Amino acid sequence: MTNRWILQAAFLLGFLPTALSINYKWLELRQSNSACQELLKQLDRQLCLNYRMDFKIPMEVMHPGQMKKKDTAFVIQEMLQNIFEVFRSNSSSTGWNETIIKSFLGKLHEQMDLLEKILKEMPENESLTHFATIPRLKSYYWKVQRYLKDKGYSSCAWMVVRAEILRNFPIIKRLTNVYQN
Repeated sequence: MTNRWILQAAFLLGFLPTALSINYKWLELRQSNSACQELLKQLDRQLCLNYRMDFKIPMEVMHPGQMKKKDTAFVIQEMLQNIFEVFRSNSSSTGWNETIIKSFLGKLHEQMDLLEKILKEMPENESLTHFATIPRLKSYYWKVQRYLKDKGYSSCAWMVVRAEILRNFPIIKRLTNVYQN
């Protein structure tokens, strides 16, 4: 009887560092998201009302309560990668402070690296079950990039995209909360 309790305690102590490191990494990811939001808010603001656009982010991403825990990590990864790609392309035409853009891209890259480490720690049998969500997300970000291209990467088009991407970070935060609970 006593040997069984000792064995259970040994297992618990063996897995405790892994469990604690995963939670710490998610906390770090959440803090980086806030930093990205703040950097985006620092960029110039203009009134470009006639440029407004509704890109229609997938509803299952906006309301992740239905999403399985493991799926949220893959969705966050997809969102971060696409946000990175949007701002990496032709953002020099905006007239924005390049230091802020580089810092923003650096923070996004750090988050993607951290998330990649978290995903590698997931068991191999953990695979994406929301197959339709990822293509819908890709379509959403494709619309964002297409909009920029169609508007000639104008500063007003970038302001619309900036506002849209700012709405993505609270969604990423909700997804992170779903993953952690």
